[in-house]
Amino acid sequence: MPGSAILKIGTFETKIVVDIRILRSFSVVGELEHIGQAAEKLHISQSPLSRQIQLLENELGVELFHREKKRLRLTSEGKHFLSEVQAFLKHHDRLKDRGKNLGKGLAGRLDIGYVEAAIHSRLLPDTLARLGCTSDVDIRLYGFRSKQQIECLRDRTLDLALLHTPPATSEEFEQRKVFSEPIVLAMPKNMTLSAPQPEDLDHQPWIADQEGLNPAARARLLNACAASGFTPNIRLEVSGPLAALSCVEAGLGFTFVQKSLARISSANVSIVELPWFPLEVSIHAVWKRNDTKPLIQRILSALKDF
Repeated sequence: MPGSAILKIGTFETKIVVDIRILRSFSVVGELEHIGQAAEKLHISQSPLSRQIQLLENELGVELFHREKKRLRLTSEGKHFLSEVQAFLKHHDRLKDRGKNLGKGLAGRLDIGYVEAAIHSRLLPDTLARLGCTSDVDIRLYGFRSKQQIECLRDRTLDLALLHTPPATSEEFEQRKVFSEPIVLAMPKNMTLSAPQPEDLDHQPWIADQEGLNPAARARLLNACAASGFTPNIRLEVSGPLAALSCVEAGLGFTFVQKSLARISSANVSIVELPWFPLEVSIHAVWKRNDTKPLIQRILSALKDF
């Protein structure tokens, strides 16, 4: 297709408006220095190929080849011009491929918000690994609470949110539950209870997330405990489940964690599921309705496979 390019010939620059196919033809002729062989490689006849080269020289006002019977030899200007054309065509092809990849969701940028549980469950890391990202895909991750992620989706600083509490159904967002797992009880080895019931846990020493970190999650936990018939005696408040597990390992009390964290607990921690405890960790994917970014569709498909 016709286009404009600034290319160097020797120490000079020239702006040409020329069909990109003529530059490709020149590149092949310049490499082979033979019209016949170049025409065969380009699958065209020699006459139109010769006319293309002549038109290019007329456009530039420079002789690119010495004509020697059936052979061509690049002039010094032709050698410089060939070098510039090859660099230009390489860049052109790279841009074209990137444009195609953008349309297929194989290139571009994706900003993803997540809650801590999306990392501990391996939901997000494994999904990104399954996505098979290349160097053309720029993914940015942001650890935000659910409410903050929704605000970022609204102002479009996030493309996708992975959060616990999805927004109310609206015309603004689409959402999908992508993960859930039970909450399990973590106990110090020297305080392990066999098949604990609510009455066994009543007033036991507990380790919990600091109330100010996530008041809604704290309230859900205490309400679930009350509904089950026991009251945890919170002796220690920490920041995050990993800190809580470390304190359990030190024998400081009990805690609740999502089941997937059991895999990293030490030998000094006993993990037990409580079938009667009505609480689980759920993660929802939320994105702007009618967002057509191909990368979002690719990661949603990968999340579904998880």
